[in-house]
Amino acid sequence: MDKEKTLEFIEEQVKLEHQIISLIESNVEKLGNAFVKVILLAISRDSKKHAELLGALKEAVTGPTPFISEEERDKIAKGIEKHIELEQKAIDTYGKLVESSDNHQVMTIASIIKEDEIKHHNLLKELHKTVISPETLTEDMIWDTFWKDSPWHGSPGG
Repeated sequence: MDKEKTLEFIEEQVKLEHQIISLIESNVEKLGNAFVKVILLAISRDSKKHAELLGALKEAVTGPTPFISEEERDKIAKGIEKHIELEQKAIDTYGKLVESSDNHQVMTIASIIKEDEIKHHNLLKELHKTVISPETLTEDMIWDTFWKDSPWHGSPGG
């Protein structure tokens, strides 16, 4: 799919996500059942997230992805590593709740959350592996780019 068609697709999907959000929000306004209401609102929040992700995708398609500095990379990497640990703890905790509960609603909500946590965990691991390292602009890269084609390599006149 070429750039133009990709951007058109993204715009259509953003519109679709906003339609889903509007539909859910109008349907749950006066809904008394908290269980159903919370599940529908969670789907609405996912649609908001999808629209935001599509916005980021649009930026990536239309322009270059900015580099991440070494300092930013280190800070983000540590945060992601801690987040991965916490997500694993949440996966384990919700898994235990699903296995031990005899309440169908508790099992349903815990299962939904556990599946989200598994997705988050996998996404964070992938993000750490594929984005943090390749997107980092190191000082060595800057100096290498700056001096590699210089006839003097940093000294006056050679």
